[in-house]
Amino acid sequence: MMQSQLRSLSQASGKALAAALMLTGVHGAALAQDGGATAEAEAPAYGDIVVTAQKREQNIQKVGVAISALGKQGLADLGRQDISALATKLPSVQVLAYSPTLTVFNIRGVSQNDFADSQEAPIAFYNDEVYVSALGAISGQMFDLERVEMLRGPQGTLFGRNATGGLIQVVSAKPTRDLTGFGTVTVGSYGQVATEGAISGPLSDTLRARLSFSTNHHGGYIDNSIGKDLGNSKFYGGRFQLAGDVGEGGEFTLKLQGLRNDKERTGGLYSHRTAIANADGLGEYVGRNDNPFGTCAGCDMFGYVQAGNDPFKVAFNGPNNFSRSYWSASLRYVQDLGGVTLTSISDYQYLRKRYGEDADMSPASTFAYSTRQNLDQYSQELRLSNSSDRATWVVGGYAIKIVSKNGYNTDLTGSLGLSEIYGGTLKTTSFAGFGQLEYNLTDQVALIGGLRYSADRKTIDFTHAENGVTDFTFDRASVGKLARQKFNDWSGKAGINFKPNEDTLIYASVNRGIKGGGFGTPAFNPGDLTTIPFKEEVLTDYEGGVKLTLFDRTTHLNLSAFYYDYKDYQAFELVDLALAVRNKDATIKGVEAEFNTRPVDGLYLQTFATYLDSKVKGVILPGGRVANTRMPQAPKWSIGWLVRYELDAGPGRLALQTDWKYDSAQYLSTFNAPVDRQPGRVVGNARVTYGFGDGKWEVAGFVNNLTDKKYRLYNLDLSGPFGFTQQAYARPRWFGASVTRSL
Repeated sequence: MMQSQLRSLSQASGKALAAALMLTGVHGAALAQDGGATAEAEAPAYGDIVVTAQKREQNIQKVGVAISALGKQGLADLGRQDISALATKLPSVQVLAYSPTLTVFNIRGVSQNDFADSQEAPIAFYNDEVYVSALGAISGQMFDLERVEMLRGPQGTLFGRNATGGLIQVVSAKPTRDLTGFGTVTVGSYGQVATEGAISGPLSDTLRARLSFSTNHHGGYIDNSIGKDLGNSKFYGGRFQLAGDVGEGGEFTLKLQGLRNDKERTGGLYSHRTAIANADGLGEYVGRNDNPFGTCAGCDMFGYVQAGNDPFKVAFNGPNNFSRSYWSASLRYVQDLGGVTLTSISDYQYLRKRYGEDADMSPASTFAYSTRQNLDQYSQELRLSNSSDRATWVVGGYAIKIVSKNGYNTDLTGSLGLSEIYGGTLKTTSFAGFGQLEYNLTDQVALIGGLRYSADRKTIDFTHAENGVTDFTFDRASVGKLARQKFNDWSGKAGINFKPNEDTLIYASVNRGIKGGGFGTPAFNPGDLTTIPFKEEVLTDYEGGVKLTLFDRTTHLNLSAFYYDYKDYQAFELVDLALAVRNKDATIKGVEAEFNTRPVDGLYLQTFATYLDSKVKGVILPGGRVANTRMPQAPKWSIGWLVRYELDAGPGRLALQTDWKYDSAQYLSTFNAPVDRQPGRVVGNARVTYGFGDGKWEVAGFVNNLTDKKYRLYNLDLSGPFGFTQQAYARPRWFGASVTRSL
């Protein structure tokens, strides 16, 4: 069996490499790797971005991990899109961000689509090495950044918590010793007016500060015929950093950050589509002339069909609201202890979120859903590190406490005469110790070993009421130890790096990642309360790759191949209205290729290709049949390319750029229902930039989703209980222009 898997993996690797090399001759993506380690560092050569994937600054081509990164220019090229735009720039990643209420990353097919506020994801999100547990706290953090790093595969040894399938890390631009700054104003479609800016510089010989801000206001892009348009934005963000030198060899950075979404109409940005459950209990679309429910032609169970075929023209009577306040405070301290470096990172985060959606997506009051969340998170990391010619090591400890108070209301009084009000408090505490050693056997061969042991404790106090009457509780008093789950396990890494010359790295590794179990959030009484907890998941990654720097450092080619053995994958499932996370075994195998080059002055090309073959084993479909299915949001093929050309024009420099990405067909749920199948798509963007000769002024024009492609990011199959599906589409075509002034 293993021989068969390796053989198919080898065949897929050849296909991906051939596709990447074929595309490189015609297409590419430039300036995706063009930042520096700090705001003061000299910008490295194209493709040689410095990252901190192993808790120290390293050239991305020298790290034996599959990493991609966006520097400042690559981030600017996103053109004020939401965080889901990262999926167009980075290989092997999909982003579910159908509204700011939550953001779910999917890397190499690994994700979890449970929308309960209390859940944590298997793709971790970090801001300046600080873990952000709340899915509702992620959107809006991408302003005044130095770079974005994406690490693929388990990263549990050094990053730890819930990095089962990888992680996304945003790195803020830091305070500088010289006065610098910029301001950008963007205007765009639907009355958009957005700003971003920062000012940074010294306060004294030992103190420096940076103040950053971001705003984004625009009208709704979803035309609501019976109310206010949906999908607007009223966002504000700010960040203050104070950095200083302490004695000899000490440095601290204090960071305060706040985000605010002010009563936006972004709750439940869905499009209604009538569907009926087939023999397996999975939704199939209903034709416009069909009447399976006996209500009207093309209608759902309640006699409604959305007019026309445009997903951005709806008739919602509400609610569709979203408000959020998020702020965080972190203190980072680094001290040179004479050959050994001490690093301490202390952090506190607070999130208050209110959300409501017109879940029936019609003018009737058939089904409404709302949530509320108040979350506090405290974390502390301490580590010691050292680097010499022979060995580089890091050891440390980590602690985190999360208190999430969550409330939900499933209001079906207008249809089924039911009102389900439920929720409670989830308390999570976790302690971990970790260490990693990289030892150079020779100048060419290095061995890497790492281990992390984590102890998680989760306690829930959950109450469920139907029509105002409490029908069950789930807490220590009612179910005993079932409401307090313990998860003690280890993650680790064993790898080898071979550097036959300065421009070649060949690596192989085995990585074990873990994600603790937890508790589901049942909207109705499940009867058997033992089904509420779910077990931890374990992902073992067998991986190898090569990183090549070619043609006088103008070209890079990176290849990787991997096989995931996924035990107890936490699969989100919806049967009728029963929401549950159930553990399933799964496998994922795939290959990746990345290529970038500067063939002539001013021309930049890059392309990437990913092939995935995924399988979730033993999925019990709503109709009772057991099937093997594909992982959600895991297209077999994903290919991206970008072309950028810069030339002198008059007193300044003109840059022309376009980037595109192809994703083959994918499913949007573990069940692989017919209505969950999203056909393949090609999505592209274009950007023109002109920088004046003094370098202080820049103007840009951009079009995102150039061909106005309509495609879904999310689908919730409610064909069984209601006869429809909730479909969330990516934003339509968006025009804009910006002006930037730098100090």
